Amino acid sequence: MSSNHPRNAQAEQMTVRTADRADRGWLYELHEQAHRSLVERAYGPWHDEQQQGFVQALVDENEVYILERDQQPVGAVYLVDRDQDVWLELVEVLPSYQGQGLGTGALRWVLDRAAVEGRTTRLQVHRVNDDARRLYLAEGFVAEGETSTHHLLRHPPLG
Repeated sequence: MSSNHPRNAQAEQMTVRTADRADRGWLYELHEQAHRSLVERAYGPWHDEQQQGFVQALVDENEVYILERDQQPVGAVYLVDRDQDVWLELVEVLPSYQGQGLGTGALRWVLDRAAVEGRTTRLQVHRVNDDARRLYLAEGFVAEGETSTHHLLRHPPLG
């Protein structure tokens, strides 16, 4: 599925496909590259075994989509249906592809997908991830609450 959203010219070359078993090892590598510094800022030292368990749980409990550019995996999106809403559990983009509109393109793909069904998109963003929070707010998410570690945001259906 292509992500050629009119609002998303920067990520027009991005495609989205459903992840399969062959992607599991790569998904952990992506997580380590994309989120290691955030995990260390928020929780202290990185522990491979703990993070492998985290990624395994994400894969087991969510719909997982691979973001590709030029037929190469460059990121992933984890979604779950909960309480009639679409929850965006995680977006990860390889550091070498960050800043090229892929995260924004992935976010808009999720919003468009939820809009087809008239569903609200919800997410939580870690308090130490100010860049992601600014992106979500700029894309129309609104604050809904917070926990000791995360901001809770929602985006009503597009349309």
